[in-house]
Parts: sequence; C-alpha cells; structure tokens
Amino acid sequence: MQTVTRPFTPDLPSGYVVRRAHETDTPAIARVYGAAYPSATDYPLVEASAVRETFVEDDAMAAFVAETDGRVVGVAAVEYDSFDEGNAQICKLAVHPDHQGRGLGRELLKHRLNVLHADPTFDGLVYSAAVTSHPASQHNLIARGFEPYSVHKHLQEGYFGPDAESEAIMLYTPSIGYAERDVYVPARYRHIVERTLAQASLDLLGRRIRTVNTVTYPTAAQLRMALSHEAGFLWEVTPEGSEPWAETKSELLAAVRDDDEHLMVPIDANARQLVALYEPLERAGFYPAGFIPDWLTREGEQRDAFVFQHPPTEAPTTMHVVEDVKALLDVLGLEYRVVAAHDRYWELEL
Repeated sequence: MQTVTRPFTPDLPSGYVVRRAHETDTPAIARVYGAAYPSATDYPLVEASAVRETFVEDDAMAAFVAETDGRVVGVAAVEYDSFDEGNAQICKLAVHPDHQGRGLGRELLKHRLNVLHADPTFDGLVYSAAVTSHPASQHNLIARGFEPYSVHKHLQEGYFGPDAESEAIMLYTPSIGYAERDVYVPARYRHIVERTLAQASLDLLGRRIRTVNTVTYPTAAQLRMALSHEAGFLWEVTPEGSEPWAETKSELLAAVRDDDEHLMVPIDANARQLVALYEPLERAGFYPAGFIPDWLTREGEQRDAFVFQHPPTEAPTTMHVVEDVKALLDVLGLEYRVVAAHDRYWELEL
C-alpha cells in the first residue's frame, strides 16, 4: 500500500476511546449489534457465540471497539484476505443507537485505516461494501479516500430490513497500485473501464486497455478455469482453485436459470483468453456492474476484475446513494428513476 504522509488524526468525543477488542468484550459486542440491527432480521452477531466465532476464533479478523465509562458502545472490524488473497475489508461496523450521531463511525473507520497504514506486513487492497440504504456510511468512506467501483443490486442479506441490501464496492484509493498492465475488455465496454479508472485517478489511465471483441463461446477448459460455485456466487478462480460447477455453456445457463439469487462474476481482466466469457454471460442476462483495479491476486500478482452481475428478477430496486455512486450508475448505463433528491443523497429506483 502506498504510504500516506499523515495518518488520520483521531477526533474522538470527550470520554470515548477506541481500542482493540478483547475476548472478554464478546457479550458487550453482541449487545451493541443487537441494539443496532432490527430485531426482525437474522443478523448473526447478536449472539455472543457468533461474535466469539467471528472475532476471536478467526485469525483473519481484527476487531475494534469504542468504549466510554467502561462500556462498549461501538464495534468495527478488518477482515484480512477478504474476497481474495491480500485484500482487507473494512466491515462489521455498528454503533449503539444511544451513542449514534457523535462521530464514532467516522473514528472507527479512521482507526482501522491507521492500523493498516502502520502494519508493515500488509500492502494489499483495502475496500468496503457499503449498503446503499445508508448514505452516511458512503459519505464517511468517501471523505476518507474511498471511491465507488461497482454497484450490486440485492447482493447482501437483508439485515437492515425485510429486503436484501444493494451495495457499492468502495476502494481505498491510496491502496491501489499503479503498475501498468494490459486490460482486455470488449470495445463496447471500454467506456466503463476508462470512466471508472478516471474516477479514482488519472494515473490509472496509464494502463493499456485492449479493446478485444469476441463472439466465441467458452470452452469447457476456460470455464473450469474461470468459474466455481460457492455460497450463491460465481467466483473467479485459477485452474488449481475450487471444483467447478459449470463446465459448458448449457450448464452455465442452467445454473443461472435455477438459482434464485443474485450472482456475481469477477473476471480476470488481465487474462486475454477470458474475453470468451463476455458473450455467454451477456446472453444469459448478466450486465456489467463495475471495473475493480487490483481486486484479484494470482500467483502473487495483482489482477484487475471486470465484474458482471445477474439479477434473478427485474423488480424495481430502491437505492439511497450519494453523488459519486450515482455517477457510477451513469457510467455503467443502468437505468433509474430519481424518486427524491435529499440534501446529501439521492433516492433512486432501478
């Protein structure tokens, strides 16, 4: 990760501290999640046993708490090797309702970024999946150097209400490497890649973008290399990765038809042979959801991902998004209707 000259300066309200979570905090953390999430949802971390399993027993998780008068009132985490090797996800934020509106979410974000900056063993990509029903979290991330790179409808479970949540993948731009490498995308999608990269930094446009068109259906070997099924998603893997679940075009189409949830395909945009996947994905109803630099790691090298998404239904989806995310929707060409324009965010129907 590139070094930033100054770490983020803490600005905690008087009487509050942020520290690393301890195992003895487990019951108090569960109570914070229980107070912050609606009781009608099935958010798992309202149970102390789930908190212990997630934060204490998982070496990939680093949890932090906000405390006042000896009571835990906020919690947040960093998940290392999240989504792919080398990435770190800013996640699991919750502040007790009695202590919201005091900047604790902002301070927990700054604290985690400072921890990552100070860690000499970490030099990977930092990202967060911001639900679009919480514009304040989007503002918080953008103010700290994050930018939106992809948007996914109904991809996260409905922990804040009865419906599944839409989310924007936000990247911490100082963590993006600027190595020049070939990017292979069909010509009709070049504007998405260029505009998405330009949104973060003009330096990223130094990468060479190959405008490769193809109508060739993927071979079984190519699909074996590119697709596997896990937890309701399509993941991009290497030949040595997980067992494939769709090896032919017909199997891919059957999987899309039979699955009643949103699917996501991050394709290695630096592998020329994988352009053969674009045509069948498009025909099966997938649409481009974004272009994410450095999203994948293959054999120790960072790789870019061109992300496709498949919606199981075309029912209208409501999103509350800030200006930056709305601009990304325009780049992606997604149609939407402005339901209401508020002071700090837009309410859209996709």
